[in-house]
Amino acid sequence: MTERSGKHSKHLYFPLSRRHFIKGAAAGAVIAGAPAVLQGLTRRAKAQEKGVIRMLFTAPTMIPGDWTRFEADTGLKMEDTVIKDDPGIFLTEVEVNDAGDRFDLISTLSGVEQSLIDGGYIIQAETGAVPNWGGMPDSIKGIPYLVRDLSPDGGNVWGMPLAMNADSFGYLPAKLNEPRPPEEASWSLVFESEKTMGRSSTGDNYIYLWEALAYLKNSGQLEVADILNPSPEEARATADFLIERKNAGQFRNFWKIFDDQVADMKNGEVDAIRCWEPAVREANKAGGDWVYANAKEFYTKWLHAAYIPAQVEDRGNLEEVYTALDWFLSGGYASTITPLRGYLNGRPDLAVEYAQRNEIGDISADMDAAQSKMKHKFAKEDFWFSAVPSNLQEMQAQMDRVLNA
Repeated sequence: MTERSGKHSKHLYFPLSRRHFIKGAAAGAVIAGAPAVLQGLTRRAKAQEKGVIRMLFTAPTMIPGDWTRFEADTGLKMEDTVIKDDPGIFLTEVEVNDAGDRFDLISTLSGVEQSLIDGGYIIQAETGAVPNWGGMPDSIKGIPYLVRDLSPDGGNVWGMPLAMNADSFGYLPAKLNEPRPPEEASWSLVFESEKTMGRSSTGDNYIYLWEALAYLKNSGQLEVADILNPSPEEARATADFLIERKNAGQFRNFWKIFDDQVADMKNGEVDAIRCWEPAVREANKAGGDWVYANAKEFYTKWLHAAYIPAQVEDRGNLEEVYTALDWFLSGGYASTITPLRGYLNGRPDLAVEYAQRNEIGDISADMDAAQSKMKHKFAKEDFWFSAVPSNLQEMQAQMDRVLNA
């Protein structure tokens, strides 16, 4: 399965050609350097072009299938490019390869914002230029991924929310004799269940080492002082656990990208898989009987947001950029992204009325289900995803040890 988003999409999942050392939020981490995203003229050289927004995404699932509604609502064209959801690749593309020369908006992985702020790679957002910001719940406005120096006046706003969710795993309830949501299922189906021996899967970078650590903490197998910043000893103990499970034959594979998740399920490779919620939806389109878990132990909570590269100030299209940002907080985006992906944007309250006004159909059940699900999942204590933990280098080294075992 190849996730596509329209004729303008580009997906940068090919091997990367060089290596860089980036300081700041990812201090000490050696990360892969992405090649230039576009060939020929850069976005800076095309500064006089109007009516086109070029946007860099770190996940294909942020894209609403196609940009038909965006173009109808805003009068703008959208050209999207997707890179692998890897913090090293992302930071290199922005901080080394000058993504702001080529893109008008960038969608970040949660937690890299401070590095972009400190380096001057993004500019503050003027909320007055984004009318739909005003009606957003304070609980979203105050999320640290979006705001710094929070004050009674609202603080400094840097990002606008695209979508949020709380990730768990997919599984086959009938085959495994496991309950369906809303009943809970354990992460043990991914990590250490005889039921799924040889037929489970998780991801291939340190994010998924983190989740194994969260499982060990929540199942009482490992004392963890700070789950967001595990010590080297805690990271190594988690890697030892994963290596033990790998050697026991637990895992079918360690997937790399979204397409791999879908393929594992559609091809019958696995019975349980740590995955994104849209992957379950894609597998079921092909006749699967997958469900996305109400997890017993924890969820990985995240929010993807959009930021304005500093170069936009000199490009003369800032007004168009704000028009695009306001659309991501509109009923147009909400009425698309929630039924399609199961995610919520910052203004789900605008979705049903938009769908009715534009004769899209009744999406009230989709919106109610997503908001109810999110309320339940976000009530779990652990944990918000951060792309740059303090021991990033150690966590990546330990995940490399797992993959090489």
